[in-house]
Amino acid sequence: MPETPRGAAVLAQLMQTYCGAAVRPEDMQLIAEGASRRCIMRGPQPLTRGLIGIYWTPERADNNSFLPAAHGLRRAGIRVPRVLAEQDCGSGCGACLVQDLGHTSLLSLRHAPQEERTRAYHSTLRELHRLHQVRPDWELQPPFDAALYRWEQDYFAQYLLGLHAGIPGAAALTTASPAWAELAEWLAALPRTPVHRDCQSQNILMHGGEAYFIDFQGMRLGRPEYDLASLLYDPYADLPPAERRQLLQYYTQLTGTPLREDILAACALQRLMQALGAFAKIGHEQNNPWYLNLIPTGLRLLRQAADAAPPHSPAAHLALCLAPLCN
Repeated sequence: MPETPRGAAVLAQLMQTYCGAAVRPEDMQLIAEGASRRCIMRGPQPLTRGLIGIYWTPERADNNSFLPAAHGLRRAGIRVPRVLAEQDCGSGCGACLVQDLGHTSLLSLRHAPQEERTRAYHSTLRELHRLHQVRPDWELQPPFDAALYRWEQDYFAQYLLGLHAGIPGAAALTTASPAWAELAEWLAALPRTPVHRDCQSQNILMHGGEAYFIDFQGMRLGRPEYDLASLLYDPYADLPPAERRQLLQYYTQLTGTPLREDILAACALQRLMQALGAFAKIGHEQNNPWYLNLIPTGLRLLRQAADAAPPHSPAAHLALCLAPLCN
């Protein structure tokens, strides 16, 4: 990725300034980079122990929302990494150093004993419930509305059904039945809270026995069930249905409010369509088989979400359209 050498140079200089000792770009270790055009790096150890460097470009609109969200969530008492230093790099690019929370993600606990995994998910659900009650005093990304839900549906049709499955006329499928627009408009009319937007197992780190959120730059107003579906219908983690049901019961105890199964099913369908579209797009356009290998799991979870839709709900109406396309 062309941003990586630039990111290494910027972050090495930022770490050098912060630590007061020489840090060379060639000693920076790449942790992650992706479609968001962000480079996430560690510096040489032990000199830069405790630091993670993040460099971003304006290629995605939400990249410059990371710092306001990080500061705002910390003010609200939500567990996220501390920002230790930051730099405006011009032309919409930026860099920062954040607290290194270690290597243990929720995903890394996938094969841990169920008792340990349950404790981690319970911590995550408690923190997620708290996030949904935050009153942001910073600017969020544009909220979930009917247009955004429709974009997710079209993304799924274009890349999963069209590019990956080769279904003729896939791009037009979301206008072939009113069920697609009905679901989007129904969800958009419901009350909204702040949501993480990408609350999946790779974006939750366990530190000191508690869950911390990362990659929250896409925060916006939406349905809390969207985050819940992102977490519990996550193709990366692939939770067994019985474990998902237990976690949903725990979440209901936290909120003290019965869970609306029609809303959860609708949000799970939306989230999985977005994820499957991304897996197909990245997998084919970047020739990345890891993402393509996630598609069968994502489709299985999509069918589970469809099966959970109460009869005659908007999610059930769309599930009837999806059934012949995803078998």
